[in-house]
Formats: sequence, C-alpha cells, structure tokens
Amino acid sequence: MKLEQIKSLLQLSCTFNFSSMSHSFTNKLGDTITVKCLKETYILEVTSSRNQQVDYYTSIDQAAEALYQKIHANKTD
Repeated sequence: MKLEQIKSLLQLSCTFNFSSMSHSFTNKLGDTITVKCLKETYILEVTSSRNQQVDYYTSIDQAAEALYQKIHANKTD
C-alpha cells in the first residue's frame, strides 16, 4: 500500500470519528497492525499484535509514515 493511500484512509477514519472504524494490515512478518481514530477525537491509535505496542498520533502524516513502515517491515526488531 502506498503512503498516499494510507494518508487518505487515515483522513477518512478521522472524518468519521463519531463511529468505531478500524483498519487492519498484516505484514510479511505475520504482525497484524490495527489503526483507528479514537471516537470523537483526532487521535490515531496504531497497535501492533506482535509486541502489543500501542502508539498514538495527532498528525495524519506522522501516523501514515509509522503505519507505512510497520506494514512494509521485512525483519524483526
């Protein structure tokens, strides 16, 4: 998935932040990454299933870049 597509998806999620919408991706490592805009906020929550790490972003650009890196990860940390 391209970075611009991720940004569009995140913008859409924040536009409809009055509902519970989430998106999940699985990378080559088998890690499932879930992103959602917290209800009635513009805070994006990105969660990794591999290590249960949760990161929060108030910038769509920063969240998109982080999500892009996680989706396209090729090796374990």
